[in-house]
Amino acid sequence: MPDRDAPAKILSPEAVRDWVSAQRSLGKQIGFTCGAFDLLHAGHVEYLAEARRRCDALLVAVNSDTSVRALKGELRPINPEQDRLAVVAALQAVDAVTLMAETRPAELIRLLQPDLYIKGGDYSAATLRSKPVVEAYGGHVLLIPIRSRTSTTAILERAALLQLHEKVPAARRSQPPRLVFLDRDGTLIRDVPFLHDPARVELLPGVLEGLQQLQDAGFTLVIVTNQQGIGLGYYSEADFIAVNQSLLRRLFPAGIRIARIYYCPHSLSDDCECRKPGKLLLERALDYFHASAGECFLIGDSIADCQAAAGAGCHAVLVASQAPPNAPCTHRADSFLGAVAWILSSPRLLT
Repeated sequence: MPDRDAPAKILSPEAVRDWVSAQRSLGKQIGFTCGAFDLLHAGHVEYLAEARRRCDALLVAVNSDTSVRALKGELRPINPEQDRLAVVAALQAVDAVTLMAETRPAELIRLLQPDLYIKGGDYSAATLRSKPVVEAYGGHVLLIPIRSRTSTTAILERAALLQLHEKVPAARRSQPPRLVFLDRDGTLIRDVPFLHDPARVELLPGVLEGLQQLQDAGFTLVIVTNQQGIGLGYYSEADFIAVNQSLLRRLFPAGIRIARIYYCPHSLSDDCECRKPGKLLLERALDYFHASAGECFLIGDSIADCQAAAGAGCHAVLVASQAPPNAPCTHRADSFLGAVAWILSSPRLLT
């Protein structure tokens, strides 16, 4: 339950000194910790609860907006300092909260001299810059093991990634782009049956260079992928998204941006309309981007990819496949770069 006395816990720099003196006069052991606490999550709550168990009174210093920007960049914090102070103060484990204008707590620690300087176990005592300050007045550094691996950065990355995934998009863009649809497994990354381990993501040869060329030519890159492993129960949608996150992390350093990811989570027995060779995934994307199918391409490695493209009215390029000669593809290429070269030299681009 939130603490009803939360507003009274938020102390000014002057008031926090009086609070520390009052706690010390009562013989209480004072614990001190600090951080941005931008998007409060389970890891924060567990950490602060454990910190409170290690002391008699817990003081939390919350980084100011200015100091968070200095530490984490101009786009942070997500929540302003007054909101972050209020949320931390609402926790029953926290006895007092104050704002910390500095990026590092050394000066505040030197001023308040808490008995315990508490940090998470992702730090080491040897690397804590404030450790000598604490030990100089006879205080102690306490590291609390990290149980939850959740982090604000991970939450923000996941939120950004989720924005790329949509089963039923329904918006239109004013400027119709030219799309290149990209099959994922066997086309962009090595095909691993029922892939759910992000560590096993491996870009295929030429993919990075080819995607850069397509993007530089003005194409919008869209992934369309069958993921029947979700429907069969081999892995979850969260596992699928984690694999995509691993893929995107390999693309981002090269400046490559995937505009959207469309996927079918159904198994073959579900008889759905979105699973390739069905055309629904492509049609959803064409509708979302308000794109003309005849100006769009698909690069894939299976007959199903070609059939989906043909059904949607797009041009399909089949890469390094043993598909029969009558596969409904517009062109065959022996590599991803070969497929890209054909798209870039296509007469359609000149019309």
